Parts: sequence; structure tokens; C-alpha cells
Amino acid sequence: MVSLRARVILAGTVVISVVCTSAFAYVYIQRINARDHLKNPARIAFILNLPELPSSVRDTECSARAITDIIISCAFKIDPTDFDLLLRGWEFKSEKIRGNGRTYGMDAPVGPDFEAVTRHVIHPGSFKNGGLVNLVTNRDRTLVVANRFEE
Repeated sequence: MVSLRARVILAGTVVISVVCTSAFAYVYIQRINARDHLKNPARIAFILNLPELPSSVRDTECSARAITDIIISCAFKIDPTDFDLLLRGWEFKSEKIRGNGRTYGMDAPVGPDFEAVTRHVIHPGSFKNGGLVNLVTNRDRTLVVANRFEE
């Protein structure tokens, strides 16, 4: 015969196991949902201050891990004929750059490797405590990394 104390310990172990398994499953599902959200093209529209993105934007990959500031980096592909539509949300200044475009992600490297040649950048006055928005692209203007940093 099993003592009452042994049954209570067994019941407690089962309850703890069920609670831990449920908590792990909940956290895992939330993490998967968050990863899917990082592929949401609406993040790019937010970065670029656009009501909607050109329909040719595809293969979106974003990173947003900052806790205290808004820092979002997104890489994507676009039809080069639509690229100028990305510049309508802000009054960007352009500059020539060199390097791997993937590493221009401010939050973390995003997207595929590509040779970056142009950066469009603005320090919006509407960002009360400072920040910037930039767009890095390749020569063909088909691969892009967009960043928004707002303190």
C-alpha cells in the first residue's frame, strides 16, 4: 500500500509537470507567432512612413529586438521600377557607400549578402529624442535593407 505522503508527492509532481509543459508550449507558440510577425511587410511601411508598399516587395525578413528604443531592420526584394516609391514617405538624402548590405541592419544583420552602393538617410524632426531612418540598396535597386531607429 502506498502511503498518503507518497501519493501527495506523486500528485504534486504530476501537477508541476503539467504546468511546466503547458508553460513551455505557451512560450513556444508565442515565439513562433512573433517570428511570423517579423515577416510582416507592414513593418517596412512603418519604417518608411508609407501608407502601403509597392506590390513587388517580397521575401521580407525583419529583426526587432530592442526593448527601450524603436529599432527595426528589414531586408526585402523589390522590382527596381518600384524602388522610387519607397522614397516617398521621407525626404531622404542619398550618399554612396560600400560594404555588405546585410550588415547595415541596425538591430542585427538581415537578409542575403549583397554589395551595398547607396544609402538614403533622414533624421526626422518628428522623432522627439532623435533617431534616423535609412534605406540601403544594391546597384540594381533590387535588394534593400531598411532601418528605423527612434529613441
